[in-house]
Amino acid sequence: MTSAIQDMSSVELLSPTGQLRLARPGPTEDAAVLQNRTHPGTRKYLKFLPEHLTIDEARQLRESRARDSTMVDFNIHLITDKEIGTEVFAGTTACFNINETFKSCEVGILIAPQLLRGGIATEAIYTVLRWIFEEKQLHRVTFETGIDNLPMQRWLEDVAGAKLEALRRECWRNVDGTYTDVRGYSILDLEWNESVKSRLEAKLGLKNRTRKSGCQYRFAGLKIREFKADLRLLQYME
Repeated sequence: MTSAIQDMSSVELLSPTGQLRLARPGPTEDAAVLQNRTHPGTRKYLKFLPEHLTIDEARQLRESRARDSTMVDFNIHLITDKEIGTEVFAGTTACFNINETFKSCEVGILIAPQLLRGGIATEAIYTVLRWIFEEKQLHRVTFETGIDNLPMQRWLEDVAGAKLEALRRECWRNVDGTYTDVRGYSILDLEWNESVKSRLEAKLGLKNRTRKSGCQYRFAGLKIREFKADLRLLQYME
């Protein structure tokens, strides 16, 4: 590996609104990651993920992925109160299959099901793509999603403007032995600069945005700040 994606052990990304912090995984979040990866809402479209995972297996997974030089994992933290610095675990995202020769990688994301449809995924992916294209200077990013995952397909096509480039038949082997067809999408650095970045910024309301204090994400139709007590339970997802 060359220096472009080397020494990522301490990298930390802050989203443009300052409401998401993306940091490398640590042992204190293994339980949250475990719950997120095995949650029925997560496995709905990712049936190859295990139904059960022990805390020791979660630790081993984190450590093995950290040793993989073609992968950079981030845990997503939702900042619920900027003034006192409280935050909750909101999911994971990763750059993997990093190829320095061809300047490419794949991006995946798992938002905690309890926090879906609040704009977190869009802002987290925007933050990662900005890092990949503008700081790490990669040329190409790919995404894969199951043929049955229509929400992710709509997001990639209608929100991000990613290009559909592949249909891989029976690509993912599921836990029950069946297979899932997969759609492959890509974004090039030129497309990021010319259209994708501005599309995501418009979706996030970053243009002519009036900065406000506190967290403005929506959860079940209400502001997340009104659910601080409930959200603390999600920090460890136990």
